[in-house]
Formats: sequence, structure tokens, C-alpha cells
Amino acid sequence: MLATLLLAAPVTLQAASQTATDDAVAGQEADEATKDLDSVPEPVEQARLETRQQDDYGPYLTDREGMSLYLFAMEEPGGGSHCAQSCAIAWPPYATRQAPQAGEGVDADKLATLEREDGTRQVTYAGWPLYYFSGDKEAGDALGQGVHHLGAAWYLVSPDGERIERGQRQSSPDSPEGSPGD
Repeated sequence: MLATLLLAAPVTLQAASQTATDDAVAGQEADEATKDLDSVPEPVEQARLETRQQDDYGPYLTDREGMSLYLFAMEEPGGGSHCAQSCAIAWPPYATRQAPQAGEGVDADKLATLEREDGTRQVTYAGWPLYYFSGDKEAGDALGQGVHHLGAAWYLVSPDGERIERGQRQSSPDSPEGSPGD
């Protein structure tokens, strides 16, 4: 069934570009991303939100391993998730089996979950459903920042629960490859 879904609604991943279109996700060539498009990851046992600081963005939310978390500007806080099927393959939901925990700098009162159509519990912050970007490969990558895909942009999330609109998409500052387009 997943193979049929992928054939029916392919996700095209293209190289980084300032002119990313609605039907393409900038970041990787399609053959590089194939292994990441096999399925949506299983929920973690207990999600934990942390913060990370980068000059271009200021502080922003990550999971416990430092992987960037994003919001989808098409959604509204408290309005549920509109990202399913091929969207959820490119932008996997941050899902948990138990109630999420707040790390240092994260407001526990803003943490919650919502139930997705498939029954999994997606972590929310200040009402925003949280997602990973399949193009991020290591802690500190922010390759989904400002990408316009599926009708709206995707943004990192501040500890205040606001979208971060400043800064360009980039690989981890610690990455030997540097930023896309270098």
C-alpha cells in the first residue's frame, strides 16, 4: 500500500534553491532521499523538547537529540494537523507514546499532544503541531527553515511558541559540508 501511495503522490526533492516551488522540497536529490521516504517513523516512547541556539535563528525547539522541529504555516495553533500521507513522509510528525517532557528553556504549559488520523499522538507546542524535515540529517541542521511546500512555508519554532521567520536554511554549523549552496 505504501508503494502505491508513493507512486500516486510522489514527493520530489530538489537541490537547494532560492526558488523552491510548492511541489518540490529543497534539500536533496530524489535518489539521496529514497531511503528516507520508505515510511513515517514510529513514535518515540516519551518525547522531550529541548532548545538549541544558532546565530541566524536565536533559540529554537529541537527533540532530545538536537534535531530541529518545525511548524507548518498553513496550520493554526490548536487546529490540528493537515500534514498526512506524502506530506508526513517529507515532514514526519514528532509523535510520542507518553506525555511529552519539557527540557531547559521549554515552557511545560505549552506542551501537549493531538491525536492524528492514524491514532498516533503528535507533540504540539503552543498549539502548533511539530514536525521534522526529512532533509535534516544531523543535530543542528535546519534545512527545512523557510521552505515553501504544500501551499505554505515551514518554520523553526521559538521557545515562546512563535514561528521564526529570520535566517536562511542551513546545515549544522558543525557539519563538514557547511550550508547548502556553499
